[in-house]
Amino acid sequence: MKKVLSAALSLLMLFSLVAVLGPPSVSAKPLTSYNVLILKNSDAWGSPSVEKTLTNMSIPYDVMTSTELQNKTAQDLIGTYDMIIIVSDQRQQFYNEIDPQMGKLEEYVKAGKVLEIHAANWGWSGGRWLNPLPGGAEIQRSYSTRDYVIANNTTLISSYASHGYFTGLPANAEIITVQAPSGTPDNTKPSTAIYTLGSGKVFVTGLTIEYSVARKGPEWEAFYKEIIMNNLGYSSMIPTPEAPVQKGINVMLFNFYYYIQYHRNLDKYNTLYGEAVDGGMDNETLGLATVQNDTAADYYANASQYGPVVANFPRIYIFIDLRKAALHQKQAVGILEEGMADW
Repeated sequence: MKKVLSAALSLLMLFSLVAVLGPPSVSAKPLTSYNVLILKNSDAWGSPSVEKTLTNMSIPYDVMTSTELQNKTAQDLIGTYDMIIIVSDQRQQFYNEIDPQMGKLEEYVKAGKVLEIHAANWGWSGGRWLNPLPGGAEIQRSYSTRDYVIANNTTLISSYASHGYFTGLPANAEIITVQAPSGTPDNTKPSTAIYTLGSGKVFVTGLTIEYSVARKGPEWEAFYKEIIMNNLGYSSMIPTPEAPVQKGINVMLFNFYYYIQYHRNLDKYNTLYGEAVDGGMDNETLGLATVQNDTAADYYANASQYGPVVANFPRIYIFIDLRKAALHQKQAVGILEEGMADW
């Protein structure tokens, strides 16, 4: 009951802030104006989890088979879709037909779009990727019941949380999850990552997204919704004046949450930093914390470029920067707290 009341109060605060500040001077298209393409020949592990998640987020989508994709050019895809999602656990025919079409998928990404690859092979359908993914990454077979989410220090648990980890990731890759079969994160086995290719992004994961979202609890669905939000935010999009205001509540809640987290941890950081200096904390630890604090400030400044952040809570284009600001600020606090715990 307390959680429900807290959420309601948070929403009231959010709507009050937007109402007081008025509509932003710049707006971006709402989630309902995006278009996503799902590539699959069959449901992964018998569950249309990707479709259900997109539907719950009010994001339009099309579904296409590997054979149907052969009739589309890179320009067809670039002109129609903001993001393409390749579903896990397909029969071998799917991978055999997708592989020779990687060239146009790479062209699609380089044009500023996002390719989200669910690469959990060796599932019920028995198929697997035989060749490197765009950017050169390869999935290595490795089953883990636990995978560690680096950004918020949480663990995803499932019958098999992931079926593999990646090698050959580009140097610019941001690692999102790593396998943790014993409960301890194994940083040598990245199971989810995102990296730049041309002007766009490639997101790869060995997590059993479809299976676990359908069967293993709300934390999986929440994790996947955030992934979709993050990835859509990378798709090329020029904010235009007088575009429809985002009416969906998901974007607003996420942005509001990260805004609050950033400012709470910034206040905490400022207090802890003064205590750490007075207590004689070593310069190396203080320096590490400062780097994280400064990085958070840079991301927050990016989120502020369109005007007051609170006035842009309904806009997806501040989501990535606001999220990273909150996560880096949390890391800054964590460094100071860990250093002070050793006193």
